[in-house]
Amino acid sequence: MQKKMDGMSSGLDLSAPSFTTQPKDIDARWTALLNKPRVMKGKDLPKSPHEGFQVRYPDWTQVGLETFICFFEEFPPGGISQRHGHMNEAVFYILEGRGYEIHDGEKFPWEAGDLVIIPDGSVHRHVNADPNNPARALVINPKPTFMLFNLRAQRLVDRPGEGSA
Repeated sequence: MQKKMDGMSSGLDLSAPSFTTQPKDIDARWTALLNKPRVMKGKDLPKSPHEGFQVRYPDWTQVGLETFICFFEEFPPGGISQRHGHMNEAVFYILEGRGYEIHDGEKFPWEAGDLVIIPDGSVHRHVNADPNNPARALVINPKPTFMLFNLRAQRLVDRPGEGSA
């Protein structure tokens, strides 16, 4: 194995400029990304209402994330989201609370510390099962990548209290 590795590196000029040694201002886009914030305080992110829930997320044009987004979502006590579907998958890391998901008619309970996977194309809804306390999740999804490729399909199936669970 070592012989194979030695053969792979023969002729490799380690003194040649590489990605890590090139000046960081070599590309204006790279320089712009370097100037984006690297740490943001979650408590300082503005709250935005979203279908009866609240989300906290930064101004995406200011953070430099181009292939995925990440935000906090708060489910109010006893809150039930609209039933909806979208082309992109999503991951919810449950920070606080307990509840369940309904994905394509199947119920999946969750609690703090769980990771919820929402497959692409799944018609789903989020439910906070605690009538007295909010639930909170960190949401990560690749929506910007899907939008770049014009895969924007997302639809509201019904609002809470309408249609099926």
